[in-house]
Amino acid sequence: MKNLRNHMHRLSRQLRGSKELFYVSDRENWVLRWVGHYITHEVQAQFGLKAHLDKDLKWAMPGDVLHFGSLWNTVAAFKASASRQMLDGKHNVATLFHGERGELHSLFNEAFDIALANIDSIARIVTANRIMQARLAEWGVPLEKIACIPLGVDLTRFQPASNEARRNQRSILGVPENAFCIGSFQKDGEGWDEGFKPKLIKGPDIFLEVVERLARHYPVFVLLTGPARGYVKVGLEKMRVPYHHTLLEDFLEIPHYYQCLDLYLITAREEGGPQAILEAPACGVPVISTRVGLAPDILTNGVSGILVGVDDVEQITASAARLIEDAVLRTSLIEQGLKMIQDYDWANIASRYYYEVYAPLMGTEIYD
Repeated sequence: MKNLRNHMHRLSRQLRGSKELFYVSDRENWVLRWVGHYITHEVQAQFGLKAHLDKDLKWAMPGDVLHFGSLWNTVAAFKASASRQMLDGKHNVATLFHGERGELHSLFNEAFDIALANIDSIARIVTANRIMQARLAEWGVPLEKIACIPLGVDLTRFQPASNEARRNQRSILGVPENAFCIGSFQKDGEGWDEGFKPKLIKGPDIFLEVVERLARHYPVFVLLTGPARGYVKVGLEKMRVPYHHTLLEDFLEIPHYYQCLDLYLITAREEGGPQAILEAPACGVPVISTRVGLAPDILTNGVSGILVGVDDVEQITASAARLIEDAVLRTSLIEQGLKMIQDYDWANIASRYYYEVYAPLMGTEIYD
C-alpha cells in the first residue's frame, strides 16, 4: 500500500512539475541525522518545500534538490551507478563539516579527491565554519560553490533547568552536591565499540591531562555520554577521578545531562561544530573550547565563552581553574551565552539553507 502511494505521488508530481528536497543521511550517526531532521522539518514548515530525510534516492526525480549530509554520503552516491542519472550537477548539494588533507588523512584524501573530481556535478558544498570554508577554497573548490552556514540548536528542547530540577538530575546521576561537574559528550574513541584506542583529533588525551591537573586542587566530577569512551574512562579510573557515563539511546535525553554541568570542555584538535558549542550555552553551561570548528565563529572570547589554543594544556587548565574560582565570570558567561545562542535556533539556520542553497538551485519554481 505504501509503495502504491509513493508511485501515485510520483505521478502527481510529474503532472504538476513540482520539485522536492531529498536530504540523504545515514541512520547510524545520530548527530548528522538530527541535522538533516531539523533542516528538512523547518524548510517544509516555513516555506512549504516538500522535504524528505532518507538514506537513499529511491523516490527522487530529476530536478529535485539532492542534499548529501556528509562527504561519505556524497562519495557513495557517485560510486553507485543507480544514482548517477540523478546527479546532473544543477541540483546537488554536499555537506562537509570537517577534514584535513595530508599524509595522516588517507581516507579523507581519497574521499575528497572523488568529490573534487566530480565537482561539476555538485552545485553547492555546505560547511559550518570559516576554517573549513577557507580550506575548501584552498583545495580547489570554486568560491561560488561554497556555502558557509553554521549548525543550529533546538531552543525549545535545549534550555536551562530550574535549580530544583538541576539538583534532582545531579542526584540521579551521582554528581556530589559540592562537585564541579565537567562535561564531555563527544565520541572520542576509534570505532563504535568500547573505544579504548583514542581518536586523537578529538583531543581525549588533552582532556585527561587537564582534568588530572584540575583534580589536584578542586572536587572535579566528570559527566560523559556518547559511544566509544573507553580511553577516557580508563584514564579517569587511573587518576581516581569520579565520573558517570551513560550511552544514551535517545538524542532528546541529552539536555538533562547538559543541565547538570558547571562547565563543558572541548579539547579537540579538529571539529566541524561540534554541536556542544551550541547545545551547552543553550542549557546555561559555560564553554571552554579550543579554536576549532564553530568555536571562533560564534564565541566571543571572555564574553560568551573562553577560547584556548589547540594542545595548550597550560592555558586550558588555567582557564578552567579561573572559571571554578570566579562565580561572577561563570554567571556572566552563562548570561552572554544565552543571548548569543538565540541567533542559532534551527528555525533561523534552516531559513539560511533555504535562501542561500535550496531556493537558488530551484530557481523561480520554488515560489510558484
